[in-house]
Amino acid sequence: MPHPVPPYLPPEQTTLPRYPVPGRSPAPHLVITVGAARRPPLHAGDRLRVIEDAADAEALLDAELPTMVTGWRILVTGTESEVLEVRSAALARGALDSELDLRPTDVDDDLVGVRHRTVYCGHCQARFGAVVAIGGPVRCPGCGCGLVVAHHHSRTHAAFLGSPV
Repeated sequence: MPHPVPPYLPPEQTTLPRYPVPGRSPAPHLVITVGAARRPPLHAGDRLRVIEDAADAEALLDAELPTMVTGWRILVTGTESEVLEVRSAALARGALDSELDLRPTDVDDDLVGVRHRTVYCGHCQARFGAVVAIGGPVRCPGCGCGLVVAHHHSRTHAAFLGSPV
């Protein structure tokens, strides 16, 4: 197994996801709650949609996005992995990052700390879940390759890069 790599880059020089401070714009929001995530307070004009799994976001967004007009925003709550998967699905359907408000329930001020993450193997291109810190070691279940979770997050794959060592 590879040795952990200490975080050596400041977060602003990485593609680590960043999340907004509490508060939100007065625009109407499509509020998507994934799994057991606590529902955020709703404002007038908001539409709440609850999905059991982030994989269900594709069908939901296919139905909801055509009904939204200029000015609407999308607020997503759930674990970091779920929220990032919903973001990936929204971006693939034409939404812009500036229209998305991501509120992961399992993230604190420590952007690189240990938590469940989706990892993309740089060797065999498998995506898998792992409980790991940024810079931490993990073994790919697809190819068995030892990986280090890099400071790079792919919006397309909704996963952190696992770099072979």
